[in-house]
Amino acid sequence: MTDVINKKLEAFLVDYPLKKYKKGQVILEAGQEVSSVYWTRSGYAWAYDLDDMDREVGIQIFQPLEFLSILSVKTGNKSRHNVESLTPVEVWVIPKNDFEKFLKNNEEVAKAIDLEVAEKFLDLTDYISQLVSGDAYKKVAGYLYNLAKEFGVNRGGKINVKFKITHRLIASMTGLTRETVTLQMLKIEKKRLIDNEKRQVTILDRNKLKESLGY
Repeated sequence: MTDVINKKLEAFLVDYPLKKYKKGQVILEAGQEVSSVYWTRSGYAWAYDLDDMDREVGIQIFQPLEFLSILSVKTGNKSRHNVESLTPVEVWVIPKNDFEKFLKNNEEVAKAIDLEVAEKFLDLTDYISQLVSGDAYKKVAGYLYNLAKEFGVNRGGKINVKFKITHRLIASMTGLTRETVTLQMLKIEKKRLIDNEKRQVTILDRNKLKESLGY
């Protein structure tokens, strides 16, 4: 979104309570009524389901709160997924009616939010396609590539992901076992495409990582 849109949003959001969550805290539970929009001020979270064996199956990552809460508010549905903080998280909590009134009076902001929701949906379809068609290596490497693309900071040609990533999380997001993820991460490291010191992922050569995926 543009600076103008962000400033209008921020001027509206600051009048509402700022709720804080510690790392690893559940923000929304599957089946929970969602009567407010959760708008992230800082931090990252992920959305996941539990399968029949209570294993976490990742749905979306990092800043899903706006996306999921807006959809729940617009459709009147309960939350379909669990949302948990990956880092300390701060969110503004805006009652549904207040948020809808704001959008009605700020058409350009409403259009920008609709576009962002649509882009998140397209990202989700790409992610699903990758899960269905890729082998274990491509699932992990593709996931890391997408992380760098969306949440990377370029430092001297190397791209650092802004937060730590565990093998548990990658396994949940790719549908692989932790053991398989560990093996694939080692393969990618041996090719000198990434560094994973203390779970802080650094992409050493984004172009070569991209080439290894056949993009």
